[in-house]
Amino acid sequence: MISLHQRLITPCRRHPNLAFWGAYAALNLLLFLPLYLLGRDVQAPAAPFFTGGWRVALNQLFIWRAGADPMRISIELTLLAALWVWVRRLRGLPFGIFAALVYLLALVYAIYEAALLSVWLLEPNFYSQLQLARDNLPFLLENMGSAWLLAVGGVFALTVTVALILLLLDLLLTAGAAAGLARAGRVLIAGLALLCLVALVRYQFYTASPEMVASSLGYKLQRNIVASRSLRHDVLAFDDAAVQAAYAYTPGALRNPPNIYLIFVESYGSVLYKRDDFRAAYLALLAELESDLAAYGWQSTSSLSTSPTWGGGSWMAYTSALLGVRVDNQPQYLSLLNKYQVDTWPSLGRTLHDQGYRFAWLSALDDNFGEVAWQRTSRFYGIDTLIRHADLAYRGPGYGWGGAPADQYTLNHAVATLHSEGDQPLFFFTITQNSHYPWTPLPALVDDWRTLAAPAAGDFDPAAVDPDAIEHSQRRRNYLNAISYELHMLTRLIQEQGDDNTLFVLVGDHQPPVVSRRSDGWETPIHIISRDPARIAAFAPYGFSAGLAVESMETTLHHEGIYSLLMRVLTAQYGPSDIALPAYLPTGAIPMHEAQLPGATQ
Repeated sequence: MISLHQRLITPCRRHPNLAFWGAYAALNLLLFLPLYLLGRDVQAPAAPFFTGGWRVALNQLFIWRAGADPMRISIELTLLAALWVWVRRLRGLPFGIFAALVYLLALVYAIYEAALLSVWLLEPNFYSQLQLARDNLPFLLENMGSAWLLAVGGVFALTVTVALILLLLDLLLTAGAAAGLARAGRVLIAGLALLCLVALVRYQFYTASPEMVASSLGYKLQRNIVASRSLRHDVLAFDDAAVQAAYAYTPGALRNPPNIYLIFVESYGSVLYKRDDFRAAYLALLAELESDLAAYGWQSTSSLSTSPTWGGGSWMAYTSALLGVRVDNQPQYLSLLNKYQVDTWPSLGRTLHDQGYRFAWLSALDDNFGEVAWQRTSRFYGIDTLIRHADLAYRGPGYGWGGAPADQYTLNHAVATLHSEGDQPLFFFTITQNSHYPWTPLPALVDDWRTLAAPAAGDFDPAAVDPDAIEHSQRRRNYLNAISYELHMLTRLIQEQGDDNTLFVLVGDHQPPVVSRRSDGWETPIHIISRDPARIAAFAPYGFSAGLAVESMETTLHHEGIYSLLMRVLTAQYGPSDIALPAYLPTGAIPMHEAQLPGATQ
């Protein structure tokens, strides 16, 4: 019986020119397809080729162009193919294995780079992403639930893909060594290889950029390694002297300050303002909620704040706010977490503790971190009271990612419990869970939150939802529904648990994944809500506008600036009349160069 390999190789020897160039084109195209398929918002060039004249047209055709189209050329693949065709001594198994390994490495890196640039808007950095994967992959696998079938399917698809790639490489090498390969074809591959060498010499590390027509895996790896070493150096060389000086507030200076609820809202991003359908529904929702709050005497003021992360990494967003410095990568976060087990970071929670507050932290997910990990977390942030899933007496179903409890129950239960434990001023922190991707299913919003603790009746199984099977238009509706649920839930929380001596600060952690794009930016809404008009007015000088909707998409506030903003406003209202107001640091205690800001060109 003739094998599939023999069936393909025989025609290859009969038609080597078609086989060689077909295999070369297919292999080359595969290296640029991942970014094209994932880069939904950057697929087309910014302008027609000939808009700027023939020089610009040639530049866009052969050197550099914006977008993620796959019509580019791999320098390594082209050089390997040319060497195989022209250097007979190399035509053997060792070089074939070497070519296959180089190509598979290039394809893996292309997928890795495409996912980072398009899904998470991150620059490739081995040092950062390996630590991120190490710390979060176990949690990801644990919460996949029935999606293990998807993982098995992925392994099968990967196996088939690798087999097809090896077959294409075999076709390329077999045809490239065939006597029937036309001289014109040999000259053409040599010419392409020469042009690739010229590009390497002329543009060097620029060939690592996705916008370059000639793309080099070698320079991509070099840039990644250099960036990884630089990040490692910066993390290890961090000096907190500026932070300690910036947040050296006078203990006990505040008199009769309000309870403060700092609540981060998962995936609550400014994309809601930036798409016509989102914007219309979102503004109507804000108007409704603002009216509901006003009926109970609550006022609000709002702005935007720039998050250090996009589409994920919530812990880096709220850590930046609590520490007052930009935390935008996993190595930096872990370095701070490890160092400040013995040393003390002047976090917002610890600073407010020194002002007489009790710092309470709610973590609603049913985690397996263990006591030691939570002790480390408490020491790092300066937490006085930690409320975990086991403390909530919750027996209801889990919703969405991680099987999270109903936010309406967890927040109300925690706040009601804390209120019953004393009159000490309270600083309460948490992040909501029910607006986490995939945004379905959602819990019901009920009149009595206590009823949500009971097990669900029937065959309710939130984990059975397959997010990959949901149409994109439905995902967008699910996202709006999830944000609507969270904001309605928080409005009820404010009405039922708040009083005249309460300040609520609601902040989005980052833009939502999947339904937002690079062009939507890194900003998230921030709302200040209180019954005291003076507290609301105090935020006006810092770019806040009255109400829940913002008047301008421009902002100077970053998440790491929230710490100093709150302390400056609190000191102005509740500190001694003769005390100097602390500085407002919109980008945190450590000034950032423009290139370090989210979305800046690297």
